[in-house]
Amino acid sequence: MKKSTPAGTAQSPDFTPSWSQVAPLFERRGLMLDISRNRVPTMETLRRLIDALAALQYNELQLYTEHTFAYTQHKTVWQHASPMTAEEIREIDRYCAERGIELVPNQNSFGHMERWLRHEAYKPLAECPDGFEHPWAGWREFGSTLYPDARSADFMDDLYSELLPNFTSRQIHIGGNEPWELGKGRSAARVASEGKHRVYLDFMKQLFALTAKHGHTPQFWSDIIMERPDLVPELPKDVIPVIWGYEADSPFAEQCRIVAEAGFRNQFYVAPGAGNWNSFSGRLDVAETNIQLAAQQGHAHGARGLLLTTWGDNGHHQPWLTLYPALVIAAAATHGQELEASELIETIDKLFYPDQPAGHGAAICALGRIDHMLTSPSPNDSTLHSAFFASDTKLAESILPHTSKDELTQCADALNAISTEGLDPEIELSVRLNRAALERCLGEAPSEERASLLKNFTAQWRRHSREGGLAESLARM
Repeated sequence: MKKSTPAGTAQSPDFTPSWSQVAPLFERRGLMLDISRNRVPTMETLRRLIDALAALQYNELQLYTEHTFAYTQHKTVWQHASPMTAEEIREIDRYCAERGIELVPNQNSFGHMERWLRHEAYKPLAECPDGFEHPWAGWREFGSTLYPDARSADFMDDLYSELLPNFTSRQIHIGGNEPWELGKGRSAARVASEGKHRVYLDFMKQLFALTAKHGHTPQFWSDIIMERPDLVPELPKDVIPVIWGYEADSPFAEQCRIVAEAGFRNQFYVAPGAGNWNSFSGRLDVAETNIQLAAQQGHAHGARGLLLTTWGDNGHHQPWLTLYPALVIAAAATHGQELEASELIETIDKLFYPDQPAGHGAAICALGRIDHMLTSPSPNDSTLHSAFFASDTKLAESILPHTSKDELTQCADALNAISTEGLDPEIELSVRLNRAALERCLGEAPSEERASLLKNFTAQWRRHSREGGLAESLARM
């Protein structure tokens, strides 16, 4: 008799993907899950995710970390974040290994260090200890980038020393993307003299050397070095560039060519996006095109791996299930397959809701089409997500001019057509969040009180995620 399981539980032994007999295009087929933007999954959620990854024939998982590992000497940084402990990492590492998945450690090591640098004890490590002007988000009270010197390198060395022994993997993703304020603070004179990219590369080489000292091969985000293609050949030949891009027109072709010609063929990764962050339902149309583009160009230029990324920018408000369509699409794409809509829907039902009523996949994919009906106000964002959080002024001046009443009405009709009865309650939450945003755009009175919506959001959060970060995400709402 088939064992009954809760909604959202993967049943990897009972599911065989349609591409199971097709040779994969990539040796490495991975997922990078953001656990630093407020949401740290529960252990049960991680085990279910790993079961699904195994069923879909992924063989790599990374938990993107800024401050959510419980470093013994740095409790100030993670004490409110419900971090992963060393014991939990070792347990998940074993669980992955039993299913043919490599758990690759991931610790951002240059930019995106704001969760550290906001604390007085760590401000001496910052490029801009007293804050900086972000190029598109305005003034930031705390620095986000390490000052690239020996002290910062020693700091990262200490973190690696504690983190890495908990993994059996001999790789580590050290990040290195988006050091927004590099050259605007303590390194200004050196950047003026040598150039930002030379200063950047020199510090990254220090980090590469540290990972080698610990017996690990580094992966790193290649966005900064891609701004200076002439410097790519200077990278150590054993590092793994990871080329990321999340839009339908991301320049994978050009960037893959650059790294391949620089000697990294059969070594680099491409990293498309799940398209579900800064959205309440997922930008499925963009994700499909972006994933296929990354797979095609990565394969054409000899990429070793494809790493699907899913982020939690601005509070990680997207329901957990918005990840499911992209997980399936990317798994098929790494085998050179492009799924029909019906097969995507059926796969979601079979894999994630094996003992539940049919209709989950259809509803989740219908939700994923909602954002595409309206013009996005900015990359990696959706109109309705933006409208939910916007001030009245921003809504009127920066969001509503991009759409029309007819488009909003059409979007409302599509949302109302999605049936939620008898399905995972997260589907209803997605509908409710989108509807609240639509009502703002249409100038209608709210159909429910915000307090009721936040109560529902809290309940669904706790199904999959730890308590740390919840209060901050709620405060943003």
